[in-house]
Amino acid sequence: MPVRLSSLGRRAAFTLIELLVVIAIIAILIGLLLPAVQKVREAAARLKCQNNMKQLGLALHGYHDSNLSFPPGQPNGFYTASGWPNGGRDQDRGCWVFFVLPHLEQQPLYDLANAYLSQAAPAGYTLNQAWSPIVIPTLQCPADGQAPKVSALNQGSHTSLVLCLGNNYATPSGDLRGLTLNGLFYGKSRVRIESISDGTSNTLASSELLNNQDTSTTHDIRGRIWNSVHAGTEFSTLYPPNSSVGDNPMGYCVPLANGKAPCAAGSIPNAYTLARSNHSGGVNAGMADGSVRFVSNSITPATWSAMGTRDFGEVVSGN
Repeated sequence: MPVRLSSLGRRAAFTLIELLVVIAIIAILIGLLLPAVQKVREAAARLKCQNNMKQLGLALHGYHDSNLSFPPGQPNGFYTASGWPNGGRDQDRGCWVFFVLPHLEQQPLYDLANAYLSQAAPAGYTLNQAWSPIVIPTLQCPADGQAPKVSALNQGSHTSLVLCLGNNYATPSGDLRGLTLNGLFYGKSRVRIESISDGTSNTLASSELLNNQDTSTTHDIRGRIWNSVHAGTEFSTLYPPNSSVGDNPMGYCVPLANGKAPCAAGSIPNAYTLARSNHSGGVNAGMADGSVRFVSNSITPATWSAMGTRDFGEVVSGN
C-alpha cells in the first residue's frame, strides 16, 4: 500500500494579495503614528521654550531686585551712522544678555565679558572675542530650526529669545538711537516695575524669533548677542506674531527658505524685528510679571500693539 504524505504538517504560504494587504495595513498605521509623534515633539519643544522663557523672566526680575530696574536693551543705543555720542563705545556691541548672565547661571561668561568691557580702551569688539561663540542654553528654543546658532562669519553666538522695545520702530526718525521708546527694553533703558502703569501682566517682556544662517556675503543679525546694535535682539509689536511683513534689522537679514522669517528693505532709520516661531499657530510670550503665555497669530493687531507698551493706558483684551 503506498504511503501518503499527511497535509497536516504542511505550512501554508502567504499569497501575494495577503502580503500586499499586510503592507497596506502597516503603511496606514505608520501614517497614523507619524503625525502623533510629530505633535508630541512639537509640544515638547514648545514646553521647553516656555520653560527657558520662564527662566529668562526670573533672571530679569533677579536683575531688577539687585539694580532697582530692568537692564538696558542696548547699553549704547542702536547703531547710527553718526557713531556713539555721550560716551558710548563702539567696542561694546552687546545687549541686555550681558547684564542677566549671572542670573542665568553664566557667571564665568559674565566675568570674561566684564573683564573685557572694564578696560579703558578694549581691543576689537565684543563680537570677535574668544568667548563670544559660547552658546547660552537657556536662550535657545528647540523649535528654532537653526538654534543654537553661532555665526559662520565670526560674529559670535545667537539667542532665540528676544525682549520687547515697544510697538514702533527701534530707530524712528528723530530718535535713531532708540532712547525714548515705549516698551521695556530699548536704547539705554532703565525701566522700573513701578513705571509700568499698563500693568505687568499686560505688558510684554519677551518673545521669540527665528534665526537663519549667515551666507558667505550676507549677515543675518537677528538674535546675534554680541553684535546686536542693528535691532536684532529686541522685537517690536508693530506687526502681529509671524507676520508676512519682513524684518528690517538695518538690512542685515537672510530670509528663511520656508518663508517664515522674511526680510524687508534695509535701512538704518525705521529698523525693526518681529516676533516669530516655528510653533503651530503662534508664539510664546513672557510678560513683565514673569508669567509666560502662548499668543495666537490671530491676535488682533491692536491688542498685540497694546501689549508692547508700558504706559499708554490701553486696555488689553483676551488673546
